[in-house]
Amino acid sequence: MTTQPKQHTVCPKCHSTFTVKKGKRRNRLQIVQVFQCTDCTHRFSTNAGKNKKYPLHLILEAASLYNLGYSVTETQQVLRKKKNINIPERTINLWLADHKELLSYSHLRRAGKALYPPSRAIRSLTLFHQQVYRFQVHQPKQELLFQAPEHQHLMPIIQYFSGVDARFPHHLFQQVVHRSSTFPALINPPVVRKENQATRLAALVLPTSPTNKKRHETLQRFMLINDSVTVAVEVPVYLTREDIAYYRSQGFNLPFESEVITGHIDLLQVRNGFLHILDYKPDARKEKHAHVQLTIYALALSRRVGLPLKNFKCAWFDERDYFEFFPLQGVYERRGK
Repeated sequence: MTTQPKQHTVCPKCHSTFTVKKGKRRNRLQIVQVFQCTDCTHRFSTNAGKNKKYPLHLILEAASLYNLGYSVTETQQVLRKKKNINIPERTINLWLADHKELLSYSHLRRAGKALYPPSRAIRSLTLFHQQVYRFQVHQPKQELLFQAPEHQHLMPIIQYFSGVDARFPHHLFQQVVHRSSTFPALINPPVVRKENQATRLAALVLPTSPTNKKRHETLQRFMLINDSVTVAVEVPVYLTREDIAYYRSQGFNLPFESEVITGHIDLLQVRNGFLHILDYKPDARKEKHAHVQLTIYALALSRRVGLPLKNFKCAWFDERDYFEFFPLQGVYERRGK
């Protein structure tokens, strides 16, 4: 029986995704999986353990604790309690310095810590929507980002976040047939491949995920805590028949019909005057439906918060590629064009 290549373990030498497991290597603190590339025969281990005395998941956990607002000493104490390991403060400081470029929230950390203690930095709510989702908002980041003049027009999103509580129409998500992730529609916005921090963060963080099912959760938590623009994850949105009728009355071309379409936004960012709706997609280059799913997210959130669709950008990404588009360009043709 032929061993199937692991889809997301990329060969560092030839960048092929056709790799297979070839045993394990041990050190004092971890067991590291070894892989072999079936194209060039190069053997390698994942970034989670390569040339590290400490496993990468421990390094990233230390960074997350620090950016939540704990001091280095407090981070050391939390890790000692949770992981039963005593890490020197000097080592933690070196980790923070090594990953400084990817820990962009560190520039806002002092101001954020003054607003909320570490225990209250993340507002979290469990949603039972056919599946279980954890809607989370970074409260210090939310306040700091919307102080900027270029983001003040986007402030209605704060009220929407606050409204995701017991009074939110959760029943729509428990009974609905149509989900944005699988809803068929012909939408063709111009899509551009770009360089973005999200791909670098995914490449760093995803090897630390304990299982494939935890990949989204692992990436979402790290970006919510450690980048400077992600304000919320697993944001619930819904688009009704009345919303579709409203858009059509305004000249939008929406090629679909449904009573209700629901979805959960992987990552919502605030940057450069726009709300950015992001979705992690394994093997993003081969993705065929993401632009439809993300456009529905944008249409739904636009109606829920009362912001024009021109204020939204959408993108899907993996460890190597980031594809971005304006959802407005896929559903509305400018008059006189």
